[in-house]
Amino acid sequence: MIRHNLDELDEHLAELLRVGVGGKFKTNSDYTNMVKEELEWEEKMLRGGIDRSKRNWNNALAKQQESTTLVGVLLLQKYVSLLSEQINNWVKIALSGQAGRHQIASKLICQCLESKHFEGKKLKDDNTSKWDNCSLIILKSCIDGISHRQTLNRLSVKIANSLEMESRITLFQTKDNPTFKKIAKRMASSKSIPMTENKYVYKKNVWVYYMNKANLEFAKWDKVERVHLGTKCIELASILGLVTCQTRKVARNKSIKYVEATSKLMNDIQKFNMSNEALHPEFMPMLMPPKEWSNFFDGGYYGKKYNKDNNLKEVSNALQSTKNKNKKHS
Repeated sequence: MIRHNLDELDEHLAELLRVGVGGKFKTNSDYTNMVKEELEWEEKMLRGGIDRSKRNWNNALAKQQESTTLVGVLLLQKYVSLLSEQINNWVKIALSGQAGRHQIASKLICQCLESKHFEGKKLKDDNTSKWDNCSLIILKSCIDGISHRQTLNRLSVKIANSLEMESRITLFQTKDNPTFKKIAKRMASSKSIPMTENKYVYKKNVWVYYMNKANLEFAKWDKVERVHLGTKCIELASILGLVTCQTRKVARNKSIKYVEATSKLMNDIQKFNMSNEALHPEFMPMLMPPKEWSNFFDGGYYGKKYNKDNNLKEVSNALQSTKNKNKKHS
């Protein structure tokens, strides 16, 4: 790709010289160098953006924080409403008394909602948006580390722990709403989080501090029930095509279930990264005067990778104005 872009630089330079950009300065070696330096400078910006994008993705992989990347955020936005619908349908069936796998876990996830959403032992309405917080927690846990294999039990407990934290915050909101609103407003501001701290860990510690200070009586979830809840959440995510469970034999008489991303999802992530890594160059000050903006997309940089059409007449006028300015100052 870089070699192809370098060939484009030579084509730009040949085009500019062939049409006589710069008038009488056409054969001036200084002018030729100025054009070449500008095009190479823009190419450097593009390569810098690609390197930065790859570096950010690799850092996220190393920390197992893929959900914080651009593709991770888009996946959260895409699937949150779909997963909320899956959770709502599951809870309705479970609360009706119908038998099924992991139905006992429904009573735990219901603790993540305020009492206003229930009428007796049933959901008050079919509005699925009330489950969006739970859906975000489940999706974030699944997407983080999606490029690596995770055991079913480990991911199940991870999801359940996060949902348990959500249920405690919901209880805190019910018991002490004024303090809850105060802390929620503080956590919504990025200025309140120290730069050296992980924002997720910091927010969790703040919530735990104030909940302990309020002396909340919260029954800790049973470990078996956590596994049931987490496994059911993974099952719902697999219905959407995000993950799949695979049994791997690690010894003669021992097999372990792993949660892995589907091949379709990994291909989509790879294609997205390849097609978007060049869309955000490391923009730096130009060496030449920028092109005049004819619309919201055409102007500024000279290279075709930044503009849909490379109008040579506009390039000529911009470069000629530079020569005139240089002559006035000389």
